[in-house]
Amino acid sequence: MDELLSFRAGTKLPIFFPIRNLSLYPPLFLPQNLAKIIPFSTKEAAAVFHLFSVPPVSRQGEAFLGTLLTCEDSIKGENKICATSLDSMVGFVEKAFGPGVGFEFVTTTHPTITTPMIQSYTVLEAPVEIRSGKIVPCHPFPYFYAVYFCHSDPNYGTKAFKLRLAAESGGDEVEAVVVCHLDSKNLSSDHIVFRMLGIEKGGSFCHVFRQGDLVWIQKTTTPVAAM
Repeated sequence: MDELLSFRAGTKLPIFFPIRNLSLYPPLFLPQNLAKIIPFSTKEAAAVFHLFSVPPVSRQGEAFLGTLLTCEDSIKGENKICATSLDSMVGFVEKAFGPGVGFEFVTTTHPTITTPMIQSYTVLEAPVEIRSGKIVPCHPFPYFYAVYFCHSDPNYGTKAFKLRLAAESGGDEVEAVVVCHLDSKNLSSDHIVFRMLGIEKGGSFCHVFRQGDLVWIQKTTTPVAAM
């Protein structure tokens, strides 16, 4: 895969890994019974903003409204959910993998990072593929409580890799997860992934996941060298 050439050992990559207190971010999921009774739509956004005492015309309010708009977008040919509870996220993953398939998630970890800034990270060794028949990426979206955007598309291949990185400043190490989408030609030009990454439709691409992003994989996976 040509896109993985940019992750060869010794390559320097400019990346920003924010420091996050994971006890506060992402915020906690609501219990499913409570999440079901709180409106989650742009039509009822005003009532929800009032409920949580957040001004709609504020940086936080605009980010929350953006989450609702994105979650209401339809994505042709792709299964997706904005999970507002752990039960709904797990249910979506179960459906994506099929009955009787065990699963778990992997995520980027950077326990030694001390400075949140854009800096160069050196790839310490070749990416290692995480073997899984299917994967389901989930991304935390800003909202009053935990909301994860999860997606699964059977029409284009997606692979996940583990990648070890070291920061140029201070030597902070990161155990990163890289996800590669092998074919984006069938995706809508307005697909969220193009907006999030600032790229154009067509071909394949890889991107480094941040801490907090989850990649659900089948439990029978076996890491293998990517190159």
